[in-house]
Amino acid sequence: MFKVQKNEQYSFDDFLKQRSLLNDIENPFLQKVIENMMGDSFTKLLPSLQQFSEKVSYKWRPIISEYARPENHPKIRHFDAYNHRIDRIIRPQEAVQISNEVFQEGIFSNENHLYEGIIKRFLLQGNGEAGISCPLVCTDGLIALIEAFYDEVSDEVKEIHHHVKEGIAGDFGIGAQYMTEMQGGSDIPANVLKAVPDGENYRLYGHKFFCSAVHSDYAVVTARIEDSNQVAAFIVPSWLPGDRQKEKRNNYEINRLKWKLGTTELPSGEIEYNGAVAYQIGPKNRGVAIAVSLVLTKSRLDIGFGSAAFLMRAAREVKLYTSFRDVFGRKISEFPMAAVQIADLEEAAKRTVATAFHIYTLYEKKESTPLKSFALRELILLQKIYASKETVEKLRLAISLFGGNGAIEDFSDLPRLFRDSMVNELWEGPRNVLLAQIYRDLLKSEFSLQDLLTEMFPQLDSEEVEQYTLEIQSIIKINLVDLPNKENVRAARRWEILWEELFVSYQQFVTEPYEDLPIF
Repeated sequence: MFKVQKNEQYSFDDFLKQRSLLNDIENPFLQKVIENMMGDSFTKLLPSLQQFSEKVSYKWRPIISEYARPENHPKIRHFDAYNHRIDRIIRPQEAVQISNEVFQEGIFSNENHLYEGIIKRFLLQGNGEAGISCPLVCTDGLIALIEAFYDEVSDEVKEIHHHVKEGIAGDFGIGAQYMTEMQGGSDIPANVLKAVPDGENYRLYGHKFFCSAVHSDYAVVTARIEDSNQVAAFIVPSWLPGDRQKEKRNNYEINRLKWKLGTTELPSGEIEYNGAVAYQIGPKNRGVAIAVSLVLTKSRLDIGFGSAAFLMRAAREVKLYTSFRDVFGRKISEFPMAAVQIADLEEAAKRTVATAFHIYTLYEKKESTPLKSFALRELILLQKIYASKETVEKLRLAISLFGGNGAIEDFSDLPRLFRDSMVNELWEGPRNVLLAQIYRDLLKSEFSLQDLLTEMFPQLDSEEVEQYTLEIQSIIKINLVDLPNKENVRAARRWEILWEELFVSYQQFVTEPYEDLPIF
């Protein structure tokens, strides 16, 4: 009888065992980057980071990989059995439990070291669970917004601040941000959602088209004040006091959940406001500026960390797999074509990690000179543009190094991280919008371009600064926001490439002190 021949002895178990033992903080390169940021405090904080990383790497990671399967994606139940509108967001119990455990870590608490929260959030990003990481990012932005105007806000808003930052009886509030409307995502000034005065507060009427983390407790919402041209920022509770247990939302409805390319564990939906109570915060005519400078800046910094965490995890797992897998009589890593790709992936991961922490350090220092502040603003935009772009490219490369197994969704988490990275490229402004923003910023800048480039890019010598200054000045003379023509399309292509050249060389400069350290 004919017998099918197969290799019953072959096993992936050695690779799987090594991968299961990976602890994200046990990374000499990463530890040196963090130590450089924290100084002497790092040694004291390391045991706490190790304990947290064990939860991330050993406890939460396999559970997240399981509930990320399509059959476990969030769902919505609009009505209860008695025809009451409840708009209940249904997530896997494991997702709810891990989310609760993460927030109960008190990541934003004043008890933490200055950099403790962001390091822990970086470690969490490696799991690629946007249902946790996105609400953390949004909560950070909500806290920053309230703290910027803390002395002016109402007692209700101060209570919200305490709930999301320190927790109340062990329960931690979760934040979100709803700015997108049908007529524009990044175009916040085009908002038409109406805010109607109601005593000391406002009530919101209208539609928000893309709202992530609709399971949150509070949201930062932009809306146009009735009978004015003022777009203001508001904090909107999901439930008024005593209504959460009744599942009675704050005068709004969630029309549906979005079907997305990635970040599928994160419930995103469309919201219809029908008189939701909202607390206005900051100057009424500065809602767009507040949203961008405080809330979106925080989100853009986190996209840098998310990109870095994705790439570092991919680089470590690829190095393990390619040193395990035999093909044509050799390990994958022993072929020159593969070896150079592995090296490129690791180098990109190192650059992205080192730069994310470096830029965050600059942000936390809150440099007071206008030039330094302006330079940092542009660096944050460049990191959002190019770190997210490169993450997509390099994760595709990482998947290819797994061969056919790279396409198998339950062989590794890389396909899921790849899809999420494509969504991250869109969050808080796609590439073309942010490149145009840099163009507008430089047109309005009061600083000499030469001084700005010197401040932004310390890796450049004086001759290079002069060369880039001349080229940028020549491009700025061309209207890059006019209707397309041969001249401005050609200039736009160079504009994108030019800033990528500068930013990658900046990453290399930042990474140089640690570039030879291993990632295991």
